[in-house]
Amino acid sequence: MEILRDCGSVACWQVAEQTMKSCRYVNVYLNRLRKHGIAAKRDGFWFLTDFGEYLTSLLSRDYRNNRNNRNRYNTNITQGQHKYNTNITLESRRSLKQTSLEVWLKDSDLNEAEKRVVEVLVDHYNKTGSKFLYFHTVYDIAEKFQIKPDQVNEVLMKLKQDHIVYSLKDRAHNAFKIGLYKAFVELLAKS
Repeated sequence: MEILRDCGSVACWQVAEQTMKSCRYVNVYLNRLRKHGIAAKRDGFWFLTDFGEYLTSLLSRDYRNNRNNRNRYNTNITQGQHKYNTNITLESRRSLKQTSLEVWLKDSDLNEAEKRVVEVLVDHYNKTGSKFLYFHTVYDIAEKFQIKPDQVNEVLMKLKQDHIVYSLKDRAHNAFKIGLYKAFVELLAKS
């Protein structure tokens, strides 16, 4: 109907071309419009009747109003959700405690390499709120924690055994994921 309204008199094949439908399909549709008094055919060209013009103007006005209302409604939902998410993010940032290692390191029986791994991860957690880091190779791990590459496996196994640090191969990112256990972070936050 919009094509008939916008173009005036149009042949069936032109409507089919604009709608990317078959001529047969468009012809059936146009004949149904003619049956209801919305469209008429003269000399092989289709056009809207006065009733069709009126109906098209009503439909386009309703469509515009509904679209505006829908956009307004969706915007209100989005803004409300954004405000809620922002409040939660701000609260979590405010409540993020700077975990202190001094007390824990004093009582621990870890060697220097293990302490460095824990210090780097806790420092990363204090800065970003993320309890883990990703690494592509063992050499990246050794460089970040300033330990020898042949010590990496031994150090991580000891920390995992003590339930301080976990390490796993993340297949989704094709990387090693090394992080602090949640219980360990909570223990540091309490002290």
